[in-house]
Amino acid sequence: MSDPFKQNLLRLRQPAAPTTFGEALFGPVAWIKKNHPAPDIENKTSTDFSEKNQIMESLERYAQEKLGEDPSAVIKISGGEIAKKPEPTWEGIDLAQSFAELKSKLHLESEVMDLCLSSKEKGKIRIMFVAESFRGYEEFKAELKEGFINQLLPAFSFKTAELFSRMLSAMKLEDEEVLIYPTMSHEKDISAEAMLVAAYFHPEIIVTLGANATHKILKGQERLAQVHGEFFNRKIENIGTFIVVPLFHPSIIENNQNMKKTAWTDMQKIMKHLKKI
Repeated sequence: MSDPFKQNLLRLRQPAAPTTFGEALFGPVAWIKKNHPAPDIENKTSTDFSEKNQIMESLERYAQEKLGEDPSAVIKISGGEIAKKPEPTWEGIDLAQSFAELKSKLHLESEVMDLCLSSKEKGKIRIMFVAESFRGYEEFKAELKEGFINQLLPAFSFKTAELFSRMLSAMKLEDEEVLIYPTMSHEKDISAEAMLVAAYFHPEIIVTLGANATHKILKGQERLAQVHGEFFNRKIENIGTFIVVPLFHPSIIENNQNMKKTAWTDMQKIMKHLKKI
């Protein structure tokens, strides 16, 4: 038997190499072979219709159909399995029974706590904003003026605080409906304290400002560019489940007209949820 004939025969006996991304990733499963409608190339970029995107969209639809509402369901596929990823839960957060007890569990400077929390009442907070960090009192005390802007100065420079105050006015939010707390203070992670404050005041929505605050509160590494304006559920064990909506940090929005449009679209989603529009 000639060598070329042998080589061709051996090649024919080998399993066919995957011809698509889907086959390489999942094997020859039937659901990836579904036809997809022709793309509207006038309004979409070519990257939107890459094979990878189509396969991952098919996988998501297939998983949603098969898993349904059963969180314990598992789908076996070639080379692996698909199951619902449980949502992260905040554990070890004890509900404070009084404001004095809450303050005793927090580590912000007393002057900062007085600015941000002392005027707030349980049952009246619509939105709790979670900032990435707070400045020390000495850093901003010279900027203090009159009114609600003082509650924002620990989180922002005066210029950014003015912008954020206008954003809140545009959202038709009253001062008493809003509070703000950080996930970092003096380089210390205090994100558990932010959730302790949320557990006590029980806001209708928690809004994270910036990537770092979003990662800490959602307990994940989601890219802010992909999740901004989306609604997530995060549970505090034995207390309840909270809606979390990530937004871009106001300092990024400040000098970028396109980002302002994006931020306003995201804020309108929140306003609609709160029945402000």
